[in-house]
Order: sequence, then structure tokens, then C-alpha cells
Amino acid sequence: MKLRVDDVTTSYLRNISFELENENIVILGSNGAGKTTLSKVIVGLEENSNVYYGEEKVSALSAARRCKAVNFIPSKLEVFDEYIDVEEFLQLSLFNGTGQSDMEAILKRLEIEHLKNSSCKTISSGESQLVLFASGLLHNAELTIFDEPTANLDSDKKIKVYETLRAHTGWKMVITHDLNLAYQLGYRILFLEHGELVYDGSCEAFFDKENLERLFGNSIKKVEEYFMVNYR
Repeated sequence: MKLRVDDVTTSYLRNISFELENENIVILGSNGAGKTTLSKVIVGLEENSNVYYGEEKVSALSAARRCKAVNFIPSKLEVFDEYIDVEEFLQLSLFNGTGQSDMEAILKRLEIEHLKNSSCKTISSGESQLVLFASGLLHNAELTIFDEPTANLDSDKKIKVYETLRAHTGWKMVITHDLNLAYQLGYRILFLEHGELVYDGSCEAFFDKENLERLFGNSIKKVEEYFMVNYR
């Protein structure tokens, strides 16, 4: 399937255009760059007539078709029923052929089986992040957008998310501030700055020394195979 973003302009974005065809991608950029706004436009949470999924405008897709086509997983878990537990929350995400056995497998893979009967209101921020991530996998949309999937996670859990993303065969868009995650995933990269698309290309070219200096100045340094803030 093909996604086309054709000169999208909003109050936060300016003239954003690109195409994807079953290609995993990372969206990078600083706070306020427009990453989340772009993802919401793509899935139709913010209306725009310049986004096409296949030959159809996303804004014209029926609710049932959109549910199968695209899914946005936010960076923060919010539930409005204080009594709902993790298992009940995840059961709401069993779409497009997934079932209870898939849920059990994902809980085990992410090592959060012990949370099944915990209230979503009482689990930690890191645990909430993993539950959200699991819900995106279970929804099993054709294209899933994960907004900051490793936020609030310790190193071990970040590795679990990375390994799961690499193993998952679905079409993915990952929004992240984590340069190391972007580098290890190796996906095509879009870099946004002040609402403009200033880089669209391969992971290898993005992490070239000259390109990093162009985008970040001297604030980022590479130590072996890791990228760190250069406190000088």
C-alpha cells in the first residue's frame, strides 16, 4: 500500500510532501517541530485533504476502513474508566485478526504478564508505555504510527521495544527523540525542524558526520556506535 502526503500545511506544518510504499520510517525532530501533528494529519485525527492512502484521501475513508488502514499510538496512556485493567484495555485493541493468544504472546514478549489484572490508572509511566505499545501491535493496522514508544523506559525495556519493532512484520512509522533507536532501526528518516521537512533520506546518510553537524551543530557526538549529547 502507498501513502502520499502532498504539500500539507497547517498552523504547525509548512509544505510537507513525501511518499511511502510499505516502507518503515522514523520521524525525528526537536520538541515542537511538528512530528506528532504530522502523524495526526496522516491518520485523520487532524483533518487535511492532502493525504492519500492508496488512491483515496484519508479524510474520505470510512471509519471501518480507516480502522484497518492506519492507527496512531500516542505517547501517553489515557483511560477514562478508573476500573479498567490492562487485559480489558488490550482486548479493545483486538482488531484485524488478532485474538487472546496474540495478546498473551505480546505480554510475555514485553515481560508485562504480571500487569494483566492491574488497573490502568495505577501502573507506572514506563509500564503504561509498554501497554500502549502492545495495543498498537494488537490493533494490527496496515500502517501503525508509534509516538515516542521508548519514552519513560529503562534500558532493558528499550531493548525489548527495539527487538519487537525489528521482529514485527507490519508497516511502521516511529516518532522518536532517541537517535540511538533511530540508528539501530535503520529505517528511512524524515527530520522536521520548525514545521518544515529538512531531511528525507536513508538512515546511513542521516548519521553521516557532516549531516549531523548541519542539523545539530556540535551538540551531538558519536562514541563508538552510540550518539550522545556533547556537553563539552
